[in-house]
Amino acid sequence: MKAAIGFYENLTRPLPCMDCTVAGLNVSFPIDYNFHMGGKEVKKRFMLGSRALTAAMLTASLLTAGYAPLLPASAEPADTGNTAAEEAISTDAAGNAGTSGGTGDGAAARGLGDAGLLSAAAAGGTLIAKDSTWSYLDDGSDQTTVWRNVYDDSLWKQGQAPLGYASSGKGLDLKTRISYGPDASQKYATTYYRNEFQVEDPAAVTRLAATLVRDDGAVVYLNGQEVYRTNMPQGTILYNTYASSAVGDERLDNNFTIDPALLMQGVNVIAAEVHQDRGASSDTYFSLELNASAGAAASKEHGLLGQYYTNNDNFEFADYKSTRIDSQINFSNLDPVLQTWAGRADDANIRWTGRLAVPASGDYTFYMIGDNGFRMWIDDKLVVDHWKNDWDVEQTSSPVTLQAGEMHSFKVEYFEDYGGSNLYLRWSGPGIEKQIVPAEAFYLPAGYNGPVFGTVDSGGLSIALQLTGNLQTVPAELAEHLTVKAGDKVIPVLQAVQGSSADQLMLTLGTIIMPGQIVNVEYDGQAGLKLDGDTAAGSFIFSPDNHSEAVDYSPIAIAMSFLNEAKTNRSFAWYTSYERPDSAPAGIMDSIVEVVPADQGFDSPAKQRFTGDPADTKALNLKITGSTTGAFISHKAVASGLAPGTAYKYRVGSDGNWSAEGSFTTEGEKEDTYSFLYMTDSQGANTHDYEVWADTLKNGLDDYPDAKFLVMTGDQVDAGSLESQWLDYFGKPQNMLMKLPLMAAVGNHEGPYNDNYYYHFNYPNDSIDDPLPPGSVYSFDYGEAHIMVMNTMDMGWDERQRNSFNQQIEWLKREVAETDKKWKVVAFHKAIYSLGGHAAETEIKELRETLYPVFDELGIDVVLQGHDHVYVRSNQMYGNKVVENVVKDENGNPLNPDGTLYMINNSSGTKFYDVNKNVDPYFAAVYEQPKMPIYSGILMTEDSFTINSYKSGDTAPFDTYTIVRKDSKPKPVEKLSAARAEEKATLLTWEKPQDVSADDAVRGFRIYEKNGKLGMNWNVYVPAVEGQSKYELTVAGTNPAVDYEFIVKAVNKRDNSAEAAVFTGGERPAAPTAPVVDDARNTFGWTPVPGYTRAADYEFSFDGGEKWQPATANPQPLPDGEYAAGKVQVRIKGDETAGTPAGSALLSDKPFTLNDHSDTYALQGTLKRDNQLKVEVSVEKLAEYTGSAYVVFELLDGDTPLLISAVPLKSDTLTMSQYYNVKGADYRVKVFVFDQFNSNLEVPEQLAKPAELQ
Repeated sequence: MKAAIGFYENLTRPLPCMDCTVAGLNVSFPIDYNFHMGGKEVKKRFMLGSRALTAAMLTASLLTAGYAPLLPASAEPADTGNTAAEEAISTDAAGNAGTSGGTGDGAAARGLGDAGLLSAAAAGGTLIAKDSTWSYLDDGSDQTTVWRNVYDDSLWKQGQAPLGYASSGKGLDLKTRISYGPDASQKYATTYYRNEFQVEDPAAVTRLAATLVRDDGAVVYLNGQEVYRTNMPQGTILYNTYASSAVGDERLDNNFTIDPALLMQGVNVIAAEVHQDRGASSDTYFSLELNASAGAAASKEHGLLGQYYTNNDNFEFADYKSTRIDSQINFSNLDPVLQTWAGRADDANIRWTGRLAVPASGDYTFYMIGDNGFRMWIDDKLVVDHWKNDWDVEQTSSPVTLQAGEMHSFKVEYFEDYGGSNLYLRWSGPGIEKQIVPAEAFYLPAGYNGPVFGTVDSGGLSIALQLTGNLQTVPAELAEHLTVKAGDKVIPVLQAVQGSSADQLMLTLGTIIMPGQIVNVEYDGQAGLKLDGDTAAGSFIFSPDNHSEAVDYSPIAIAMSFLNEAKTNRSFAWYTSYERPDSAPAGIMDSIVEVVPADQGFDSPAKQRFTGDPADTKALNLKITGSTTGAFISHKAVASGLAPGTAYKYRVGSDGNWSAEGSFTTEGEKEDTYSFLYMTDSQGANTHDYEVWADTLKNGLDDYPDAKFLVMTGDQVDAGSLESQWLDYFGKPQNMLMKLPLMAAVGNHEGPYNDNYYYHFNYPNDSIDDPLPPGSVYSFDYGEAHIMVMNTMDMGWDERQRNSFNQQIEWLKREVAETDKKWKVVAFHKAIYSLGGHAAETEIKELRETLYPVFDELGIDVVLQGHDHVYVRSNQMYGNKVVENVVKDENGNPLNPDGTLYMINNSSGTKFYDVNKNVDPYFAAVYEQPKMPIYSGILMTEDSFTINSYKSGDTAPFDTYTIVRKDSKPKPVEKLSAARAEEKATLLTWEKPQDVSADDAVRGFRIYEKNGKLGMNWNVYVPAVEGQSKYELTVAGTNPAVDYEFIVKAVNKRDNSAEAAVFTGGERPAAPTAPVVDDARNTFGWTPVPGYTRAADYEFSFDGGEKWQPATANPQPLPDGEYAAGKVQVRIKGDETAGTPAGSALLSDKPFTLNDHSDTYALQGTLKRDNQLKVEVSVEKLAEYTGSAYVVFELLDGDTPLLISAVPLKSDTLTMSQYYNVKGADYRVKVFVFDQFNSNLEVPEQLAKPAELQ
């Protein structure tokens, strides 16, 4: 504030008036060159309105003096030591201030006291400060709706924001504590708030931006119109309506914009009602700040051309981001400026260019101070040089001789490293004491005649640019010479015409610009665009203010993964925005995946459509940053029943709102040789960090383009509750992730009590009772590998985390007992063998003592880790010791080694820990900290596991390790039997098989109940005893009425034998055979088991065996629906009373799809080859249909169509033969049923699923 007054004192041109009305500003105050203040309370009130009064004084004085500054929204004038005039400020008894000529009666308390000051800023500035005084009503009464507009609130209470109440010991930041009523368990649901501000020229306001902090929900009104609703139900809001949910952190900012068209000339009313989520809520909170933005300044020649860039590690200019005009170099906080115009608050640079004019000739001294480095040139001479990474160290130039009436070239460069940021430029000279260089001293670069101001409209489909001069006739072809980019995306320019004023150029766009995108408009200078005086507009690039409020509902953060296995399915998770539910596309809550063969389109008959369970689709309100929230929908769906070894492409979303296409290839039937990627800890705190992670992934895929999946071992993000980080994590490499299944472990930075990880991935959630978060403990198979992903929880476990982890140990043992895969790999976050910053922590040591004996017992081959941000590859470890005398093969690789390999491959992002020299590296074969991202490519064969580790960007691995295993599985156990040992126990007996090799003898037996009837992870390990051949195990707690299926496997050093199974309830009836899937008729048939010929002998299921129903026919009718292969099952019914178990199930071998028009007819056919082709087809009508129908035959030679013919379908059934006088193995015939066959260019509708005969 003082800086503004100081500049006001030092104006070198006289002020011709005392009362000035300029550009929507109404300012009236006495002028006294010798300002002073008298009174502490006056100073306090003076500072509350400082930004508004600054805007008033600067704008009025400079415009009157012939200057037109452009005030940066971020400017906070600095203290120059000048004093202010008590004549300019008046106070009431409460210490509230107003301008002496503004209200007449001095009644400045709350509303109009601020309004008297703030009317001056109404075209650009703060209308209502965050700590303003509000009228409020806290008596629990029903105020209906009249209070929202002009209203007598003189009987309401008044208090300074923030207002609210809190439980004992909390709410220390409240300025005003309000009442909640007489009953603490039934507090009033609603508190009402009102404030007023004055605007003299509403048309001058181009943007209204508000920041609301509320607990729990709120509705905001401007002049009686609802403008914002947050955490409140839809529909009419009453005085006793509760908020939608409780707010855990009542200090989060809710930012929103308001349509300036709602403003009125004179007094405006902003009103808010804050609602609790329940009567027993412990606290409430309210504050609201309202800011206005104006259009371009009256003068178009002032300002500096600011170009915004990212920077590199040496703080040099890197990627260009935007160009705008800044009025002066006076920034108390550049963070929001850099975030807006460089896309990030840290690691950014600015270059300002223009011209400098001085009021009088003479020597000038310049003073610069900032955070971080800067340098300045005048007339191409370096005047200030401080390109150093420090902060707040003022630099003083040598005197520079400058001439009045001349324009001196001017340039400043600046870099920001991280943390806070500011920059100030001051001067002193003839008649000028040290002060901020005023805006009227700066002029745009010589010859610049591009835009001086621009805005993207709220709909995101048009841009208004204000140029330095009036436009002549706009060339018709101008749009072809303009390029608009939003971020990196080119936006089509449909039209470029003159706007509502002579200097305005309006661009109509073909694609919506979204909020927050940095927009650049580039003109190539070749269209003949001219301004006043026949001046040709040169080429330019300019970045308009982005006022878009459009919502992009297209799918984002798309993650593809496996659900248990990779041969027949892919699972998907993604987000869509839900910021404005009322304007969201129809079906926005649908979660659909469409899959087609890779060589076909989504209009192909081969398209498969999979819909997610509605219970997995969740509307969420989540933190975006620490101070902002957003509404999203979390979607999940699974594509199942796919063909192994087949290339597909897919899209996710809902009808009319699809993602871009992705692709994948299912695992082949015997795919033992393949590669995958392993990375960890991308853990970014800003957008740049995730650009590094995306670059690391790109380098990995460049080296391993056929990688089948990516294993990430946790800390994908730095703050698991912040969606800004998750959206960058997926968004920066999204194109790559659309083609790469992502199998991620949860890290301590993501969990355990944030569910964002669960929302973003679609993994199995059936491993343990309490995985923290859901879906964080799972396994999957690929080739000969069984990969188990664990959750090592947060730093410092509570009891719930400890219980959850203990459940994982039993799950891990069960997983290893069940698998028949050769290679057993574990992935988790917290490294138990490492040398980084966490390696010496007690928690890590305890975790190691818990896990290594388990891994030793289970014969785990490799453990992939994260957390410690260094590179370590261990030796083969067993019993917490290095395995000695490891046998090598002819290539020097370990052959059938004992023990486990432990890996941690640094970080895939930007965060690294130094090697901890205080930790004994006894286990480490290789370790280092290159301070570079690292990725590993893992090559799998049936007999080998090779891990190649790369420093990102290098062409060759810096570390390679291969394990070779040519061992054999043991033989199955023999003579397995089960008998009742006592009332609630079962005795299992078996004999040890003969050893396949003396060097790899059977060391024990793994036993589990196959169907989870003794608990989801019940299992037992029985060690073998030397010389003993017969074994037994008494299983306590069995129910004689329940049929158990016990599995016993022999195990040598690493491998399980084939399973031996025994049923406790007697011989289980065999499964029926020969499944018959009739998708068109929705029936499932089978060949009966001898002795069970009646349909009533059977039961069926269409949910994978979860629920069974009595069969009524063979084939059994099914409800119309989508059932993946294996979901429909049939078996002989059991009889629990008689102790007869149900039979083994016959599973459907093909999927059922939801019937549509293509199921009107059933079409079947055969093709016979001899001297000619003979096609026999039968057609049967399945559904009501009265239109035309044709059976259409297409003859092809390979993929080349030769002939097409049709037969009208006049009856409900048709059997016929068609002959072709050709022969050869390459000929085939496709048969369709269409609703038309003519020369019409419209695509006919298919009435049956086509048949391809070959």
